[in-house]
Amino acid sequence: MDRTITDKWYKMHDKDGFLYARKLINDEGLLCGGSSGSALAGAIKAIKDFNFGKGQRCVVILPDSIRNYMSRFVNDDWMIDKGFLELPTKLTTQWYVSVHAPHLIKL
Repeated sequence: MDRTITDKWYKMHDKDGFLYARKLINDEGLLCGGSSGSALAGAIKAIKDFNFGKGQRCVVILPDSIRNYMSRFVNDDWMIDKGFLELPTKLTTQWYVSVHAPHLIKL
């Protein structure tokens, strides 16, 4: 890898990666993992830093799938336990879904 052609490096945190991955799953139907969420979070940060204008495009490679994460960040209880998601303080019209699929996880 030629590091001299890289303009800027971004370090992303797990929370951002998990939240953006959940957004990709919910909004776009893309069954991607936390690394994909981190890639999107980094791309959004870069778009803001480099002042992308109307009509400019940014390609984001989503490097992983949800296969190994079914009992982790897609589970609201796990996200709350780890401090990545806050428990709602009041009921709204929004539904929260927890996924538990032990038969899909190979140990």
